[in-house]
Amino acid sequence: MTTAEPERSTDPIVSAPTAPTVVACYSVFDRFFPACGFTDLTDGIYEGDTNRSYEAAQARQAEVLLDRAEVWSASRLLDIGCGYGRILKAATNRGAKSWGLTVSPEQVRRNTKAGLDTRLQNYKHLGPEWHRQFDAVIANGSLEHFAQPADAVAGRDDAIYQHLFATVHRLLDPEVVGAKFVTTAIHLRERPDPRNWLRPPSHFQYGSAEFHWARLARSFGGWYPVIGQLERCAEGYFRLVHEEDGTDDYRITSEACLTAVRRIFRSWRLPQVGCAALPVLVRRPVHTIRMLRCMLGSESWNWQFRGDQAPTVLLRQTWERVA
Repeated sequence: MTTAEPERSTDPIVSAPTAPTVVACYSVFDRFFPACGFTDLTDGIYEGDTNRSYEAAQARQAEVLLDRAEVWSASRLLDIGCGYGRILKAATNRGAKSWGLTVSPEQVRRNTKAGLDTRLQNYKHLGPEWHRQFDAVIANGSLEHFAQPADAVAGRDDAIYQHLFATVHRLLDPEVVGAKFVTTAIHLRERPDPRNWLRPPSHFQYGSAEFHWARLARSFGGWYPVIGQLERCAEGYFRLVHEEDGTDDYRITSEACLTAVRRIFRSWRLPQVGCAALPVLVRRPVHTIRMLRCMLGSESWNWQFRGDQAPTVLLRQTWERVA
């Protein structure tokens, strides 16, 4: 697979650059979390076994997603938002050919060093040379970054998700009968006012839903689809053939990460983590502090998965290409 410079487009969705908050988010992640021993923050799969380790749950999730994408020996897989290549490695172990896309230079560096074909590329900017090249596509935890709160305010979020499905439809080889697109994405139970996501957290009462949404938006960048929105936007391109609620798995994963990071911050390993994170702290001090306050202070990341009726739902969805 070769990469060519995409032609300049007048389509506002295609021409839009990657949101700066998303790039800043992963710049911080790339320094802190590998130093803490975590190479992925997506949901693991525990299958009711709360004693299953974080590492085992993450490995199980990769295998389940590959099964649902029907990735086997000689399959051609594209992983949109591939992170540190966990799914790419698992696909390679199956004998598949895999390519990953990410907006993080550090993830490209790490994955390339590990022998994984990873491109510094926003999926919105893929040129025609990528079309019809894949048997399966996976977007594991990256879809939440594709639309931004400002897009939701302007009513562009539907168009962005429709563009996603249209793009993946073109990427999949039409000769592959029943080609699959597998997504895992956080969904909103109800659509909040996106204007509140653009306001500073200090505008709201500490601990309120509006406070947490504002803190998440400023730290992670992105906007979540509402339950049912993706099905509507996929019409004409894909049909939903499987759906699974993984919210509790994401809660367990996030609580395990929070507990482990707090333990590290109280241990002899803190100076080691601090040294690893120093470059991003120097380059992006404001965003580093925002991320730490969001995850370790107000625990806004974990808040969204907590409670009998958590504010969000994590859905693992399998889509089949419509010819």
